[in-house]
Amino acid sequence: MNVPTAGQKRLVIVGATGMVGGYALRYALDHPSVGRVTVIVRRKLGFSHSKLNEILHRNFADCSSLAELLSAHDAAIFCLGAYTGAVTEY
Repeated sequence: MNVPTAGQKRLVIVGATGMVGGYALRYALDHPSVGRVTVIVRRKLGFSHSKLNEILHRNFADCSSLAELLSAHDAAIFCLGAYTGAVTEY
């Protein structure tokens, strides 16, 4: 398990299996100022990394079980949603 060194940040990404979340995750894992990335996802990512902590969470209507976990992080990126590739017209 990778432990952040002095000055490195702990980051949470919600929705890292999607297009936007995937880009955010790859950027965070490569960035030297990020020491730990916790992803909260509905399904497994399918890869591992020394900075990565993967949490499976299926019910995003109730995130109360994540409160303690999230309190130990410096920042969060919320990418939960559905990308359809098109913008609807109103």
